[in-house]
Amino acid sequence: WAGRFVVGADGRVAIDCNDLGVEFVEASMDVSFKELEVNGFELKPFFGKLNHRDEHPPANIFDNPLLSIQVTQFLDGGMALGYAQSHAIADGHSIWHFMNSWAECGRGVPISVPPLHDRTVLKIDLPSKDRAALFNFDFPDDFGFKFKDLKATETTAGKQGDGKPLVSAQRLFRFTADMIKKLKSLAAEEGKGDFTSYEVLCAHFWKHVTKARRLSDKAGVSFGVLMNFRRRLSDPLPPSYFGNAISMVAAFTTAGQLCSESFATSASRIREAIMKGSSEDRFWETLHFLELHDNLWADDIMAPLLKIVPMNVASSFRFPVYDVDFGWGRPAAVLTARITGGEGEMVLLPGRAGEGNVDICLAVEADAMERLGNDNAFLNF
Repeated sequence: WAGRFVVGADGRVAIDCNDLGVEFVEASMDVSFKELEVNGFELKPFFGKLNHRDEHPPANIFDNPLLSIQVTQFLDGGMALGYAQSHAIADGHSIWHFMNSWAECGRGVPISVPPLHDRTVLKIDLPSKDRAALFNFDFPDDFGFKFKDLKATETTAGKQGDGKPLVSAQRLFRFTADMIKKLKSLAAEEGKGDFTSYEVLCAHFWKHVTKARRLSDKAGVSFGVLMNFRRRLSDPLPPSYFGNAISMVAAFTTAGQLCSESFATSASRIREAIMKGSSEDRFWETLHFLELHDNLWADDIMAPLLKIVPMNVASSFRFPVYDVDFGWGRPAAVLTARITGGEGEMVLLPGRAGEGNVDICLAVEADAMERLGNDNAFLNF
């Protein structure tokens, strides 16, 4: 974290461990912590000010710190600990590994899981064009185009009909364990097997957000999921592996099909995408693809996906976010200050109340968010 990005002798971006340090900011805010607590820590516009930076902005990447921490004191006591980091350094699993290790240091106890910084375990020495060519997203025939036929300049997601960016709104939705259990029961009614909490939550949001967006029936829609491959490899990585060990998978269909089909069918789409994308071959194909594309994943992977109206999941309700204890006890709340992944992103976190509850921070276009909030079937089912 204390280093900076540089361009190495081979022309690739690398980390120079030059000890320039992380950014640490102290701030104060004339806001009552007690009032936030009484209101259940609902998302507020000023939450964005609890972070000094967004998640490692692309501009000036060689000058920016790789980790930024801000401590904000409130008017009547209490404080917020905000962080922003470069995703090129660590994925979500590693972020919470770091936060809990830092908290252990704060309590004066040994780090329970020392980090493994050996990046060579995922190094591709001889990238294969044949293996890279296997990397693909299987778009339905209804789309009329294929993943590898698209270029970055052809993307339209996140824009209105006039080409202007959409105005995104953000909102926190709290799903109790009983609500999730009800969704699982509804999905199981068609005899397609039992679904996980993750699958039914993703399917439920995908269907209702798509309805709220008022897309044409023929519009392509996608739902992207980031998968942790540490335990999915034949030679598993230890939980202590610090870095990125993730790959993206996605489900695809049209808006009309998604909105008209049964809930179990939509949940099956999520499940099938996860099952297909969780193979070890898929993970290594992704790495070979990235190596041969000079890590230009934004143009070569994300841009084609954005030709379709996307949703995606960030974070996980299985991350140990409430285990972070600097000696003051568990956090009162853990939330995303500002969703930086764009329109259509949902951030999953374990609920404050625990016991299987899930907090979902969602960013969608403002009018669609209003329609979603007025959709009686979304929260009452």
